[in-house]
Amino acid sequence: MYFRFLRIPSLRNSLNNLYQLEAKRGVRKGTIEKPLQTQINKLEFNLCEVPPAAQEALKSNPNLIEKKLNTIIDQTTKDPTFDFDKAKYQSLINEISRPEVNLDPFNLEEDPKFARSKSNCSGCGAQLQCSDKQKEGFVDARKFKLLTKQELNYTICFRCEFLKTKKKLINLTTNSFDYDNFILEKIRLEKKAHVVMIIDLLDLPNSIYDGWSKLIKENASVDIIVLGNKFDLLPNTGPKFEHSIIKSLSYQCVKKGLKGDQIKHVDLISAKTGFNVERVISKFFELWNDEGDVYLLGMANAGKSVFFNKLLSSDYCRPLASEALVRATTSFWPGTTLSMLKFPIAFMNDKKQALRHRRLESQMGKMVEMERKRARRYEKTHHLKDAEVFGLVGSSFKKYSIQGDEIDCENVHATYSIDQSTGMIAEGENFESDRALKQKFRSDARLIYKPQMFKDRSTWFYDTPGVLASQKILQNFSKKELEIVHPMGLMMPRIYWMVPGQSLLVGGLIRIDLLESTNNERVLFSIMASPALPVINPFKSEQADELYEKYYNEGNVLRVPHKQHHREEPLPPLKSKTFDISCIGNHMAMSDIVFSCFGWTAVTSRPDVKAKIRAFTLGGEGLEIREPSLLPYIVNLRRKWDRKDGSQSFKAVYYKKPNLLKYL
Repeated sequence: MYFRFLRIPSLRNSLNNLYQLEAKRGVRKGTIEKPLQTQINKLEFNLCEVPPAAQEALKSNPNLIEKKLNTIIDQTTKDPTFDFDKAKYQSLINEISRPEVNLDPFNLEEDPKFARSKSNCSGCGAQLQCSDKQKEGFVDARKFKLLTKQELNYTICFRCEFLKTKKKLINLTTNSFDYDNFILEKIRLEKKAHVVMIIDLLDLPNSIYDGWSKLIKENASVDIIVLGNKFDLLPNTGPKFEHSIIKSLSYQCVKKGLKGDQIKHVDLISAKTGFNVERVISKFFELWNDEGDVYLLGMANAGKSVFFNKLLSSDYCRPLASEALVRATTSFWPGTTLSMLKFPIAFMNDKKQALRHRRLESQMGKMVEMERKRARRYEKTHHLKDAEVFGLVGSSFKKYSIQGDEIDCENVHATYSIDQSTGMIAEGENFESDRALKQKFRSDARLIYKPQMFKDRSTWFYDTPGVLASQKILQNFSKKELEIVHPMGLMMPRIYWMVPGQSLLVGGLIRIDLLESTNNERVLFSIMASPALPVINPFKSEQADELYEKYYNEGNVLRVPHKQHHREEPLPPLKSKTFDISCIGNHMAMSDIVFSCFGWTAVTSRPDVKAKIRAFTLGGEGLEIREPSLLPYIVNLRRKWDRKDGSQSFKAVYYKKPNLLKYL
């Protein structure tokens, strides 16, 4: 093995100096080998190669190697007569200084004989290995062999690294498992288990798994909290509009069998912006303080890992673990988490509750001021970003100091402490920035954090793999396509009216045909989908297939799916279902048509009008009728009919910003 394979950052300077030392002295290899053999447990350390024994030593204690190398180099280079020709050895030095992480998927080294690690990827939970790059948990063998056991605890696999840096998903041959037996059976066997269900409000009811009802039927000790996620993307349609969302969410849960006294709480959150997360954490402590493990369940792409990362930085996680643990990998693609991730849950007592209450009061003052600034800005610009709900999530207990071997929520290992009167570091550590200080805290925490230290002292919070259903189709989309499909901010309805015999397209993902309506009345469709997806103005239904082919093949009118994007598997064609919908008035929708994970439309018309609608989406999976409507008054955001060029759309205007202060 050559030095260029040594990826441990702490060794680079030492090896660089070692090459310089050889150049200055002009000595033979043996002259360097002799002191190294003495100093490093008599290892046969060759200047050009590292023998197997040295490799093992590097893996087990690289810091010791570095220290002894530097000692030898410092002693030898005191001679002032040294003359160094750097150009001669520049190529060797460059070999040492190569990047630590190899992100070229075509230049990965495997070692089928090397044993699989007992550690899991900190990003997706897969067991780390270097034997097969086509399977989950793979780490380049050259890097894998040099990592210590401690370093493996905070290592992420190549798939997660590639996803974070290159923003591309690598499809792997994953070990399939039975979700019911692997996840749900584990929960059912717990004497006292708690479950948090994350439901994607944009894909309701498809984001509720049918098998979850078994938890209630088969284990009376399981308590459940249901959280509707992505609330920040929904517009305020009037007073108490959040109650209509909770009503629709609760009704869909009941239809799926999630009902009864075991449902302890239903709430709305935004894992992305932090809205309502602190209130939910308080509910966790109120209901489940130090009583059993907590499992986070959800369909793929519901936002579980984003919520998990928010909790990692909150009072709900023990501070030592919060500093040490690597955040879960998140992405546009569903199915990022491959196995269970976990952190130890903090225990709340009266003292900590007082600290938390004090911080939340201070935080509320900041949020009120921020909200007032956003409200004033929104009045001037009407930028929808300022209309999104948000929240602050933080920790109340972190103090970066240690007393003896005691590790508690008020003590995180460090060789320094913070002077409470001045707020300055007390013991002579100099840092150029807060970022450097935080990195120091994190590295110190990782030196001492071990999950087994909390084995008998804490309950655990588990993030589980998401269930792939209709969301599976998203894995075959490119990143650019997913950025178009997923709404990036608050969604506004695009409202179109149609008469029987007309159709419209939403990108290349959704098609709506109005087949019949009572007395041929016009019907309004309030389309809630990503604003980046174009809506093709209504046209005659007999032209639908022809226009779809035309727009797909000519240019990029539909945007998604993109014809020129190379896919491992072809996308399925549009498939349809037919729905009969009864309307109750032009100002309120009774039903929605859900188009899988691509969006939905509310349907409204005059009272007593019955409409027959044929809806299409890719593969036909996830096409559902939803009653009651999630946002029944969404159609009232329409203002003026845009009559230009024969358009059949209404302009939707979001005049009034929601009052966030009522949520605080």
